[in-house]
Amino acid sequence: MSIEILNESGVEFDARGISELAGFVMSELRVHPQAELCIKAVDEDTIAELNQRWMDKDGPTDVLAFPMDELRPGKVTEEPTQGVLGDLVLAPTIAERQ
Repeated sequence: MSIEILNESGVEFDARGISELAGFVMSELRVHPQAELCIKAVDEDTIAELNQRWMDKDGPTDVLAFPMDELRPGKVTEEPTQGVLGDLVLAPTIAERQ
């Protein structure tokens, strides 16, 4: 699985732990081993702008998800589907407060 972590938030966070957690979840959901996921950490102003633009909601939030190929969890009896999961945008300062 390809998990890309980008930190544009201006604060330090456990990128390795986030990557390992995402990999575990993807494995448990039987996502194809070559699926791709991008996790981007941003500041509160950036996530507030994205929240307004895409969700029509005011103010910052802790996480936004932008799915790409609309992959679904696989079943043990099926072969997983290959594709791009999409992007997760996190605001670490908000997530930490919550």
